[in-house]
Amino acid sequence: MKILFHGAAREIGKSCIEVESRGQRYLLDAGVKFIGGGIQYPQYLEDIQGVDAVFLSHAHLDHSGALAFFEKKRLGSPIYTTKLTWQITKMLLEDTRHLEQLRRVRPTFNAQDILRVEEDIVFVDYDKEYTTKDGMVKFRYLNSGHIPGGASVLLELEGRKLLYTADFNTQHTQLMIPSKIAQECPVVDTLIVEGTYGTRNHPERALTEEAFIRSIETCMNLGGSALIPVFGVGRSQEILMILDYFVGKNPIYLDGMARKLLDHVLYAQDPYIQNKERLTRIARGIKKVYKRDRERVAQEKGVIIVSTSGMVEGGPASFYAKEFVEEKNNFILLTGYQTNGTQGRSMYDDHVFFDENDMPIPVQCHMRKFNFSAHLDKDSLHEVMRNIEHKNLILQHGDPDALDALSLFAKENLTSRVFIPQLGEIMEI
Repeated sequence: MKILFHGAAREIGKSCIEVESRGQRYLLDAGVKFIGGGIQYPQYLEDIQGVDAVFLSHAHLDHSGALAFFEKKRLGSPIYTTKLTWQITKMLLEDTRHLEQLRRVRPTFNAQDILRVEEDIVFVDYDKEYTTKDGMVKFRYLNSGHIPGGASVLLELEGRKLLYTADFNTQHTQLMIPSKIAQECPVVDTLIVEGTYGTRNHPERALTEEAFIRSIETCMNLGGSALIPVFGVGRSQEILMILDYFVGKNPIYLDGMARKLLDHVLYAQDPYIQNKERLTRIARGIKKVYKRDRERVAQEKGVIIVSTSGMVEGGPASFYAKEFVEEKNNFILLTGYQTNGTQGRSMYDDHVFFDENDMPIPVQCHMRKFNFSAHLDKDSLHEVMRNIEHKNLILQHGDPDALDALSLFAKENLTSRVFIPQLGEIMEI
């Protein structure tokens, strides 16, 4: 069996791992990486038409965004995933195409390519055993605890088990039932694990939520308004659940992709989304904002606005931020990681917002950042690596320092062979 790495090797982005077995080829995810205003696709991947199946773990574009591009190259193989993951992925692919049109860049795929993806989608349920169309691989999709619809994937081929955790979370959140991957897969031959937070532990979730609520209360007491930039999938729904405290007290507005995704999550038949009745009740107490209303909402005081994008890179959040940054009593509450070069990072670290003409505007409002990560932290990753018996450990989907730290832990505490693949590397297992 050979394993080839087309992305997420000593980096976060363009997740795409190829498993080659007995002449057949399978892809674990097909993601992209956004960099320098452009899109990077999986590298060193030739003969797309020779791929026999794709296992899509979840909808985030760093795992799903290359699917339409692959279909432009005539992928034509089954794409296995959950129904909710495809519903969200389709929205994100359509949004990506729309953004390319707005930016007047050369499109990497078109609407017909998205339809081709849909034609190749094969829905799977959690916790059931399936066999690929070619009869070569048995597989199961297991709750990842990461975002709605998301899964870890267990493959059985050549008499061996390969577990791809994808992005996963074993800790409780407001929205997702946590992954129990170590109980479900106590013994595998090869473990492919993400290392996003290989050097860091998260603060206690309850304390983070309390601090988040207190910041909004302070904002309201000062007579300002609060803007909460969010990632659309998972994070926006969880933030709404935390804002339950303010329902009926302050107007709460929902805008952007977060607005569009809410109904998909509410009506999904997903057994691992929890507190759905509560989220339904909260949804009735908020107001959805459309383009025609944004300017009015941005001028209101004493309101809470939840909007994509999470790094303030486009989306209505960018519009609201421009209106917010010069008002001293307003608060902007960042709820996720801010990549270098993004508006969110610039606003938080350098106190500067750049308008559509790249003119700098000093940030005079209050800036706060909170860790609501849906990934495992360092100690939780160590626990999973200890509790799943495995012969081969592959560390990916992390910055080099995070993966090196996990490798050092594994070599000192485990007996498995440890690999940190390079981009384009081929490994024989």
